[in-house]
Amino acid sequence: MKKLLVLAALVTTMTVSVASAKEFNGDRWQWFYSNSDYTGKVDLNTLSYDPETDTATAWAVWVRTTGIQDLISYKIHFSNNSLDVFDRNTYVNGSDAIKRNQNFNGQNHVAAPGMGDEALIASVKGLVGRDAKLADYKKQQANEAQARAEAKAQQEKAQQEARIAQQKEAERKAKHERNRSIIRGIFGI
Repeated sequence: MKKLLVLAALVTTMTVSVASAKEFNGDRWQWFYSNSDYTGKVDLNTLSYDPETDTATAWAVWVRTTGIQDLISYKIHFSNNSLDVFDRNTYVNGSDAIKRNQNFNGQNHVAAPGMGDEALIASVKGLVGRDAKLADYKKQQANEAQARAEAKAQQEKAQQEARIAQQKEAERKAKHERNRSIIRGIFGI
């Protein structure tokens, strides 16, 4: 009887721990990389992209075959294929309790070729639509630069026309004054 109670208690405990385990399998988690040691998934709900800096932010989880799950926040620099690492929450055996929290304060590293970080960058790049958004941003910047150049050219043209008009007015006044002086000289006024 004691064995049966112990077995029931053990099954109940296991069921409760599995039910409360940290899950990274919902619709918000997109797989991007696996090898014999771990699987990487990115959180679709935390993705963002800034075309001005050509960077993205993302949370990704690394589910290791050892039962450790590392949930890490990243800032991705597409221009040099590097990542800034910020918070890292480590969960053990799928527990909801954070075993260890580390803040790397944006420590940067370049993604190694063919590894999980490189796959994360490529995945986020596609998920945020980086290429199209960056192209749109560059086109917008070029259009704005062209509009500024055209406005500056218009302003310079207007200033040039104003200088010419002032010069003509000054010449007209000078001519008028010369004519008055000549007339005064002739009549002795």
